[in-house]
Amino acid sequence: MIGLTEQVQRLRADEFGKDLFTIPAFEMLLELYNGRSVQPRSLTSLTGASSTSERNSQRIVHRLAERGFVDLHRDPSDGRRIIVELKEETSAMLDRFFDKLVAVAAELPLHQRLRK
Repeated sequence: MIGLTEQVQRLRADEFGKDLFTIPAFEMLLELYNGRSVQPRSLTSLTGASSTSERNSQRIVHRLAERGFVDLHRDPSDGRRIIVELKEETSAMLDRFFDKLVAVAAELPLHQRLRK
């Protein structure tokens, strides 16, 4: 599993970049990805999905927007609320990431896949 974990970390860094993708950023992307049917998401509710502080999470979300992974805009019905939406291109990147992850896991010998 250690080898698989290292491969996953390298795959994530290669696909999304080492400078941006800390675990909290990835957690929030996964939250948006998994909740695609539950849109829109407010910045406040999204930062609750992160393992870091709300202030730090907000910085990460703004970096995600600067890098083009998410869109941010004001809620038209409540101008104080900021809406965060996963871009289609980012969703496609995550699809590719998980496809590659499945391929990596499938290449492991059976005894390694069955270990806990």
